[in-house]
Amino acid sequence: MIPFLAALTLVVAQAPALPSSAKPVTVLLAPTDVTRGTPRYLVGTAQEHVAEQLKARGLEVIRVEDVTRTLPKKKRTAMMRCNRTQPSCIASLGVAAKTDVVMVTEIGPYLNAYKAGVRVYTAQDGAPLVEESVPGVSEDQVLDALNKSLDVVVPRTLRVLRPEPVAPPPVTPPVAQQTPHVTPGERQPGPDLTPGVQPPTDLGLSDTPTVETPGRRKWAWVPAAGGVVLAGVGTVFFVQSRGKLSDLNEKQYPDLEEAKDIRDSGKRSQTLGVVGIGVGAAAIAAGALMYFLPVKQTNVQPSVTLTPQGGGLSFAGTWQ
Repeated sequence: MIPFLAALTLVVAQAPALPSSAKPVTVLLAPTDVTRGTPRYLVGTAQEHVAEQLKARGLEVIRVEDVTRTLPKKKRTAMMRCNRTQPSCIASLGVAAKTDVVMVTEIGPYLNAYKAGVRVYTAQDGAPLVEESVPGVSEDQVLDALNKSLDVVVPRTLRVLRPEPVAPPPVTPPVAQQTPHVTPGERQPGPDLTPGVQPPTDLGLSDTPTVETPGRRKWAWVPAAGGVVLAGVGTVFFVQSRGKLSDLNEKQYPDLEEAKDIRDSGKRSQTLGVVGIGVGAAAIAAGALMYFLPVKQTNVQPSVTLTPQGGGLSFAGTWQ
């Protein structure tokens, strides 16, 4: 029995201690210095209510009376009479109490009712941290208004003074790579190949598409350029024929043979112009066909039809 108790005592002594919780936020609770028009019993009741609510929410409360009681009378009087809306007054109270923050309970007249709330300051420099108040409440609603104000200021104060630690990101363990065990002299498993069937790499298969470059596209500019030249020459002859026609209509020729020569020359120019323009257009179209039609086209023939009234261009053939 004695060895068992000794072993149990040793196990308990070696057990790790539980981690202690974070130190609670200390609050110096001070009443407001603006109490004109507010009953003293209401101010005292509000102070007690706020103190109990702070303790219930996990904060450590220190009353201003407990701090000033140990001070000399002159210093105590000056501290109690200082303006609690000034940073210097708040800082002196916080330094004397050695707390994290200073909370001032505010209850004052507001129109025909009261305004109830709390203000929180940093104890080191008296800078305002957060405040909340509910205006226009009756005397019976003062405590409820203080509860609503505490619901706002306490969480904000804790987030500033006791921020929650950020959890580190989860660490993914490395995946162990398995190395195949090779025994000398033993046949290792490989791909299952059927006799007589070649793998796809030996069949000449490839994922890269074969691009067929047509040779006739390189020469498509030849008929196109010739067509442009012929069309230009035909245009010149056609313009000359129109000029000679204008001369016949506007001028008078006493010699009939001279007028006939001009007429015949105009007809020749008109014929050459129509032929040149038609053949040039056909050559340009042929060059376009050589460039744009599919690669496997076959037996495509352009044809030109000329008449004294004009001309026509057509294409006939088959392609794949």
